[in-house]
Amino acid sequence: MNSRYSFPKILKPFVTGAAIALLAGCSSNSYEITQYRLPHLSESAEALCHADKRPVFVGDSAAKPGLQLQQDETRWHSARQHRWSTPLAHQLQRSVQRLLLADNCEGKLTVWVDDFYGSNDSRAVVAGHWEYKSQDSQTVLKGTFTESTPLKSDGYPALVNALDEAWLNVMDTISLGVGQKLAR
Repeated sequence: MNSRYSFPKILKPFVTGAAIALLAGCSSNSYEITQYRLPHLSESAEALCHADKRPVFVGDSAAKPGLQLQQDETRWHSARQHRWSTPLAHQLQRSVQRLLLADNCEGKLTVWVDDFYGSNDSRAVVAGHWEYKSQDSQTVLKGTFTESTPLKSDGYPALVNALDEAWLNVMDTISLGVGQKLAR
């Protein structure tokens, strides 16, 4: 008789399968992914301008699927477990399409978003520039924006809410700037 313990032949496939499953589970990067959407997009829109009248372009760092965090002056982190539910560019596009100006969607408003991140001093930062052209191209307006909104608490949900607030402030600024110039 063999002095080593051996499993009955019928149990060997089950024990081997269980061991492989256990090892596979330990070696996989299983983690829960939380997805976020800008809160104001949950509200119904009264009207939408066509996307070609309100294009939005997002810079490389803001185009990543994970929320962006500044760790210090030189280090940045793209969250792996905290991602946008749909690409940020798409969310911002839908948001700008809701931005109705005095021209009733007849002019073209183009927005470039260079920064959309959480800073290392607990603020949400949104920055970029915009250009408005009237339908007849007689009026061309340009501007830049930088909005920094403090987080009300720690965590990714607070960051998303602060980014949403900062973005809505940017849209108000653009709308007011263009609306006032068109009213003249």
